[in-house]
Amino acid sequence: MALTLLAEVKTARAEVKSEYLRVITEDTPFFADKSADAPLFYLPYTYYVKVKAYGEVFTHVEYAAEGHAIDGYVPTEKLFSDGLKVESPYPEVTALTAGTTTLYLTAELNSTVQYVFGGRKLYFYGTNFSPQGKTIYYVGYNDRLGFVKEEDLVPFTVNHHPNELTFLKPEPTEEPKPEEPENPPAQSVFDLRIAIFAVLGLAGIIALIVAGSKKPKASPAASYYDENDYE
Repeated sequence: MALTLLAEVKTARAEVKSEYLRVITEDTPFFADKSADAPLFYLPYTYYVKVKAYGEVFTHVEYAAEGHAIDGYVPTEKLFSDGLKVESPYPEVTALTAGTTTLYLTAELNSTVQYVFGGRKLYFYGTNFSPQGKTIYYVGYNDRLGFVKEEDLVPFTVNHHPNELTFLKPEPTEEPKPEEPENPPAQSVFDLRIAIFAVLGLAGIIALIVAGSKKPKASPAASYYDENDYE
C-alpha cells in the first residue's frame, strides 16, 4: 500500500472557514503558547482540531481528550481543510497505568506532579519524546496534566480516524497489458527451419549413397546347342 501527500494541500488560511482542520502528518506540533520554543506534544495523525482563530503562522485551536478540552497553537501550514463531515474529531483512547506511575510536569521528566497507582485510566492527548529519545505521552488525570513514560502504561494503539484520507494521493493503478498472441518466438521458428533443412539434406545424402551402392546385375550367358555347330 505507498501513498503520498498531495503536492498542493489546502492549508488553513484566513479565507478558509472550516470549523475543524485535520492533522495530516505525524509530526504536527501542539504548542501551549505560540512563542514556546518546544511543542507540548505532537497531535495524533488523521484526527482534527477545532479552530478558535486563524492566523497566518499559527492557528489557535481547541483539542480535547475524553471531553477534557485544552487550547493551544498549531502551525497553520500543518493543518488541512478536507471539507468532510466530522464526527468524533478526537481520538477515544483508553490509557491504563501498568503499575504505580509518576506523572511529570515537563517532557524533561525532572519535576513530579503526582504519583498514580496502577490500573488508573488516563486520558490521552498526544506523544512526545524525552531528552533520552524515549516515547512519552501527554495525558490528563484527576484534573491534572502531565507526562508519563510509555513503559509505565499498558500498551495501546491509536487507530486512524475513520474519515477518508483525502489529503493522500491514491496509488496509480496499472492498466492490464493486452495479451500477446501465442506465436512461437522468431528464434524458435528459425531453429525449426534449420532442423527441417538438415533432415531433408540428410535424407538426400542417404538416398545418393543407397543409389550408388546398387550394382547392375550381370545377365546370365545363353548356352545352347545348335546342331549346325558340328558337322
